[in-house]
Amino acid sequence: MTRLLLALAGVVLLAVTALAAVWLLGQLLTGLGLFIVGAAGVLGRLLWFLLITGVLAGVVYFVASAWRPSVRAPVRPFRAQPEARRPASGSPKRGRAGQPVAPAPVSPTPAGPGSVSAAPTPPTPAETTPAEAAPTGAVESGPATSGPVRSGG
Repeated sequence: MTRLLLALAGVVLLAVTALAAVWLLGQLLTGLGLFIVGAAGVLGRLLWFLLITGVLAGVVYFVASAWRPSVRAPVRPFRAQPEARRPASGSPKRGRAGQPVAPAPVSPTPAGPGSVSAAPTPPTPAETTPAEAAPTGAVESGPATSGPVRSGG
């Protein structure tokens, strides 16, 4: 009789253990399912974001390309405005050929043994020449070559 009771207790214990294992496996599968569903939701939203962003970026690129065409229009010729140039106060004076004008030679004044220094003499002004007449015709210039230029291909 003892063997029968021990066998019956073993079967009940085995059934309870199997039931606990099935319950634990169900919990694990439920957690795994929730993780998969959550990841699918996040990836789905990411896909929608990337699609909308790609479409909007394409629209922006198209509008920007249409707003600034790739072929430049010809530029109006530049007309030089005559202006009276005055040398800057700190820059050296320049002559007609663009060379610096040498100051007029100043004779040294002998300083006596008791004198401290002689008073400085101001330099003589350089000869001024009348400004050359500026061209009155328009200066022709070709198409603008500065800046990026797109090719048509």
